[in-house]
Amino acid sequence: MSNAAFLVDGHNLIGSGLIPGVNLAQEDDEARLVAWLRARQPNLRRKIVVFFDGGIPGGRSLALSGGGVTAIFAAQRRSNADRLILARVRQAHPASHLTVVTNDAVLRQAVSSLGAQVMRPAEFVQRIQQPPRRVTTSSSTKLEPKLSAQEVEEFLRLFGVEE
Repeated sequence: MSNAAFLVDGHNLIGSGLIPGVNLAQEDDEARLVAWLRARQPNLRRKIVVFFDGGIPGGRSLALSGGGVTAIFAAQRRSNADRLILARVRQAHPASHLTVVTNDAVLRQAVSSLGAQVMRPAEFVQRIQQPPRRVTTSSSTKLEPKLSAQEVEEFLRLFGVEE
């Protein structure tokens, strides 16, 4: 399995107004966002790590994490989501496997300079809502042998089928 992941600036995504029924004024906005992400994560086929500001005491939320989504809160007064995202990108080898989702220009510049991909929330929301493309085989590429007329006649003769 690849270590590719989306690192999402959670409150930035909520504040974008792109997630139906989720806004920064709600007390449970983080839980609502994580539930929305978990329901759509299979469309991405990549892990999602969503970072939030101001958690007590900070760190990974066991209650919210699961289903391909990990929720991480920055400890109050000591850090913020941007710093945690930047630290995660710095630790990644290679950073190019990570895509940071944010509208924050300073964060976008910082992670991009470290080699991470960047994506705006509008593009991320559009992508996560689209089911993955399925590989289909056209009738011309099916694994059916092409038999010559002579081979067909031989087959019919062997199995006792008369025309």
